[in-house]
Amino acid sequence: MKRIKATDMYIKSLRAMLSATRLLFTNRRALALLLTTYCALLVTLYLFVSTREATVSQLLLTLLSIAVAPALFFLIQSISVTYATGSLRKVVIVSFKLFIVSLPVLALTVFAGYKVNLITLRYLLIAVIAPLLAIQLWIATSNTGLRSLVKRLGQVLSKTFAPHSVLVYALGFLIFAVAPYLLLRKSISTDRAWLEISLLTVRLAASATLMLVGWVTTVGAISILSRDD
Repeated sequence: MKRIKATDMYIKSLRAMLSATRLLFTNRRALALLLTTYCALLVTLYLFVSTREATVSQLLLTLLSIAVAPALFFLIQSISVTYATGSLRKVVIVSFKLFIVSLPVLALTVFAGYKVNLITLRYLLIAVIAPLLAIQLWIATSNTGLRSLVKRLGQVLSKTFAPHSVLVYALGFLIFAVAPYLLLRKSISTDRAWLEISLLTVRLAASATLMLVGWVTTVGAISILSRDD
């Protein structure tokens, strides 16, 4: 009986991932908005890293990047949560709500990470616990709003480490974290500089795509599972 339940859990999680992927690539509006926002975020991060604060204009550009990057990031999260349910009309408003609800998670993560001495536990906190908690809070906030979230907080927390959610996150982690890391780590040496630059560009583009698709479909799949519960 336990083996059957475990098999059902795996099948349900895989179906959620496949459904989230199918919905992403069939919803042209969501995909176009997502790609545009993601490209804007990458450009903003590049400007922030490459700009030196030597002149007034460069300082203003840096400050603008600091303000714009979080807005674009949470807009991506808003799309990730809502595209699977077919509701993209209020992504901007939802993204602001997701920003608000993420602040306590960020504060608790920083505090706990400072208090925890073991590196393994820190990685587990940052890479697994905090993202899973944030995703569930985002989903609940998107579905019912901030006021209802307070009343349903216990229920939301109980879903954070539900077997389905953890399994989907583990599958997604292989796509948006492990695969890009392996792509960037593996270098291909060649005598032709143009070919080496081209291969590096392809690897960077593939890694960026995997990170985006893997993360969005992971959030979308967990959103589908939460809706079905």
